[in-house]
Amino acid sequence: MPLGIYVNIDQSIIYNDNYSDVSGFRLTGTIYSDIGKTAVFDTTGYTIKLRFSQGNGKADAFNQTCTALVAASGTFYLQVTTNTLPTAGLYLAHVELSKTGSVITSLNRNEMLVRRGP
Repeated sequence: MPLGIYVNIDQSIIYNDNYSDVSGFRLTGTIYSDIGKTAVFDTTGYTIKLRFSQGNGKADAFNQTCTALVAASGTFYLQVTTNTLPTAGLYLAHVELSKTGSVITSLNRNEMLVRRGP
């Protein structure tokens, strides 16, 4: 087991009122076991949480459970629907993996700009 994980979130800007009820509108990402993001982390058996924080990063502004797209490839998604996203602002996003007796948090942070929808 790695000492930490690294995450790449595919979207960096999203509108909090710009969503669709179709299954295609998702926040997506990949979890890696190395800082160079070349070796994917197998998330089989883990619960994946996507978390956003502001400022000092200690309090969650957003904490949602994601779905593994292909666990062996470390890919995940969060289905975006009404009231899923926090209010407009700049957030630091990270991932937390958990299973019985184990919690692993991503060591890197991704900036996520949530803008007010049109």
